[in-house]
Amino acid sequence: MKRGALFPFIILMSMVLLGCAKDNAKEDKILCTINGYNMPLSEFQRQLAEEVEFDRDFKLTQEAKKAFLEELIKKEILIQEAKKLKLDRREKFIRAIERYWESTLIRDLMELKYDDINSRVYVSEEEIEAWYNEMKQSEGKNLKRLNELKEEIRAQVREEKKTRMVEEWISSLRKASNIEIKEDLL
Repeated sequence: MKRGALFPFIILMSMVLLGCAKDNAKEDKILCTINGYNMPLSEFQRQLAEEVEFDRDFKLTQEAKKAFLEELIKKEILIQEAKKLKLDRREKFIRAIERYWESTLIRDLMELKYDDINSRVYVSEEEIEAWYNEMKQSEGKNLKRLNELKEEIRAQVREEKKTRMVEEWISSLRKASNIEIKEDLL
């Protein structure tokens, strides 16, 4: 995504997020206000729940909740100061956001495709036997029996099929794309 196209996107997303935060703040109790920013109770609870989920050793006490709130307040103060200094408009920041946005978008696309492929991949008994016979030829008599290795082989064949299907999908996307490379500029 070009920088020129990214900046309006960031501005639009900021407006949408601020609009959503204001709508939620009207419906939700305000836990605290930091230089005019209202932190809704529901946002605090959401972030606290994520922290508890992420850190299994986190002991949820009243003191821990207060400490967590203090960390969120510090974070908001630092964000406000960075915005005051217009650090969010520097090219370095914009490039970092762009890279994060791209990688997150690709990750989500790949998860979607993997889920789709995963739901359609199966391994037949013939494939398991063929794989086992291939292993038997390369490893010889020291190989365990087929019934002992069956599930392991099934999983391995399944993963190889999924990987091949993803590679074929990406290849088909490339073939369907209009790509022009100026070799003299390489």
